[in-house]
Amino acid sequence: MKASLGSRIGVGLVALVAIVVCGALGWWQWTRAQDKAVTVAPEPSVPIAEVLKPASQAGAAIGRQVSVTGTWADEDAVLVSGREVDGQEAVLLVRAFTVDAEATGTGQPATLAVIVGWRPADSPMAPDDGPTQVAIDGYLRAPEEATPASGPHGEDIPGTVWNDTISPSELAQTWPPPLYSAVFASYDGSENWKPLPPPPPEEHLNLRSLLYALEWGVFGAFAVFVAVRWIRDNGRETITPEESQA
Repeated sequence: MKASLGSRIGVGLVALVAIVVCGALGWWQWTRAQDKAVTVAPEPSVPIAEVLKPASQAGAAIGRQVSVTGTWADEDAVLVSGREVDGQEAVLLVRAFTVDAEATGTGQPATLAVIVGWRPADSPMAPDDGPTQVAIDGYLRAPEEATPASGPHGEDIPGTVWNDTISPSELAQTWPPPLYSAVFASYDGSENWKPLPPPPPEEHLNLRSLLYALEWGVFGAFAVFVAVRWIRDNGRETITPEESQA
């Protein structure tokens, strides 16, 4: 027997109410998951050899705080344009750093791309003079993809070249191998280059509230499925045996 139009509308309204209720409860649980998120402090700084070796995949080393010792290599520094720091157009300074052989974990020196710091985009300059042998602290960032050279980006500054990205694979064409696959952002900066802000602490959502939010979403989807199925099945004209033989 075909259900009346009123019955089908009633079932549709019940499904709509279920969707609204489940959606509201799911959203409430989602906001609780965020409000109860646990801030995870970054792991303590360790020597780079403990988390990453030269010419190896960075993997879990990205975001780790590390310390390195070595010397600034006698290579052209890289000025990276098109960046924004603290809401300001900026240019980054990247230098080649030769990590001491005893600090790499391989017994051989290696080259690390170091973001020394940044300056406003309208006032780039050469790297500051300073001690050659240094120990610096910072954190590891993911490498960027190499891009085709796009020509000069600003004024020619002795001892520097311009580029769009910080790609160790691209820098390996001119800097001495082996190179680290990650990029090192220094906490120290230099006299005229401000260090980049440290990465924000990670936040882990409250797992229980997150699962409740997903659960309410499943309930809402199930209510829709049942309502659609009922309306479809009861919206058909049922043919009795007597009618089929007539």
